[in-house]
Amino acid sequence: LAAWQAGAQPPLLPLADVASLVLRPDPEWLGARIDARFDAMIEGGALEEVRAALPGWQPGLPSSRAIGAPELVAHLQGETSLEEAVALAKIASRQYAKRQRTWFRNRMKGWQAVALP
Repeated sequence: LAAWQAGAQPPLLPLADVASLVLRPDPEWLGARIDARFDAMIEGGALEEVRAALPGWQPGLPSSRAIGAPELVAHLQGETSLEEAVALAKIASRQYAKRQRTWFRNRMKGWQAVALP
């Protein structure tokens, strides 16, 4: 990510020539979507995917730091229940969404906010 940010190109269009919008979903609405998405990931095989990756698990790798991965590994290693791992992963996802909102608020001050449900 740092390398990508360092090599980021200027916008395709000058910001002075466009209507700059930032979408601001309601945090409660977004939290419900985050929960539903993680539940769908579990139903779609996320736990099995992490189980398959467990023999070569290296906590320092970027893929090992993906939201939900450390929590599911903790469950598979017997450190937490599946319910607790899912709850912790959902919390981590909400915390990431909050960091994104803060980043947008600080970096896009002049942009027009568009509220979502």
